[in-house]
Amino acid sequence: MGGGDAMETFLDDLRESNEFLNLLLDNINSAVLIIDEEFRIHQFNGVFHELFDRASNRIVQKTFGDVTGCVNAVIENKPCGETSKCSNCILRRSLVETMARQVPADNLWLERVFYINGEPVEKYFEFSTRHVIFKGRKMVLVIIYDVTEIEKQRMELERKQSLLETDMSAAAGIQQSLLPECSPDIDPVQVAWRFEPCQQIGGDIFNIHSADEKHISLYMLDVCGHGVPAALISVSVSQFLQSSRIKGGDCFLAVSSPEDILNDLNEAFPFERFDNFFSIVFLTIDFRRNRLIYSSAGHPCPILLGGDGRLESLGRHGPVIGLHDGRPFTRAERELEKGDRLVLYTDGILDTENSRGDRYGKARFYEALQRYSRDGIQRFVDSVYADSKIFGESRPPEDDISLMAVDYHT
Repeated sequence: MGGGDAMETFLDDLRESNEFLNLLLDNINSAVLIIDEEFRIHQFNGVFHELFDRASNRIVQKTFGDVTGCVNAVIENKPCGETSKCSNCILRRSLVETMARQVPADNLWLERVFYINGEPVEKYFEFSTRHVIFKGRKMVLVIIYDVTEIEKQRMELERKQSLLETDMSAAAGIQQSLLPECSPDIDPVQVAWRFEPCQQIGGDIFNIHSADEKHISLYMLDVCGHGVPAALISVSVSQFLQSSRIKGGDCFLAVSSPEDILNDLNEAFPFERFDNFFSIVFLTIDFRRNRLIYSSAGHPCPILLGGDGRLESLGRHGPVIGLHDGRPFTRAERELEKGDRLVLYTDGILDTENSRGDRYGKARFYEALQRYSRDGIQRFVDSVYADSKIFGESRPPEDDISLMAVDYHT
């Protein structure tokens, strides 16, 4: 049976043909039958018989719809070809087209309910048709491949994928809800940020707290990996940092130094328990003393942009949380001057790639920070972010991109 040419195939009785042909027809996975112009079945193989569970003496000379229990014939109690749905039946249209024009059809799709043993069963078929001469008459050979189980598995996978996407969307919403909603109303500082999640939810979280009238605390963290596990850890850390733990009647974040925060986190989030680790930088600004106190656990170093344009990497480091060797974290301090600008970021911005596979990298990032350093803080953040996006040709990021800047005015 060839391709698209109008070539007639002459057949004798399928069940009286040679032994090899019978063996072939009854052992292939497809149902094979021969139908005349009135949709009456003249021959069939064993697979067709098993597919619709009908006795062989009830099949020959009966119509396809009657034999298979087509839902339209059963519900309307009309013969195949006379129901209100028959004119739209793709199998019938294909049969008529093949019979009239002797043009074969390949891999057409049929989705329908059939009554098998009196019970409605939804079936999914792929079928092909060929024009043949059978017992001296023009007929159509129909080959039906039952793909019901494959299709149900595909639909179940789609259902699970839809549920997963819904869960991922919900997790991403929770993650973003923990980011700052607006710049806090704190006289000595102005804050701006940009956040772009990757295609999968990731593990970036950052925030700023007005601890009291004397201090503000800010942090940025990045959980290793992507997906729900990383997001859950980032949410857990955020809740830990925003918990209502009280020491001496004061806010925990206000009276605890950055290194104490990191030591507590390392104790609360061991690798053995969470099977993951994360980097974090935690900073406190003391308005009374114009001091910055900070500690870092494996996180990209904060950047200090001075009012005179100088750029300084604040490089006090410790191991990431979860893989710490148990030695206490330490802190660093430095004086802040009016006009200083602090920049926190995650490595997602550095890892931005263009179509050639080149990374945005630290050198380009630092150059952009200095180029836009005299801009207002929100324009500064937006411009640096846009610079990385232009370099990356606006492609979706492979990792979350977090960028936060703090201007110090007092």
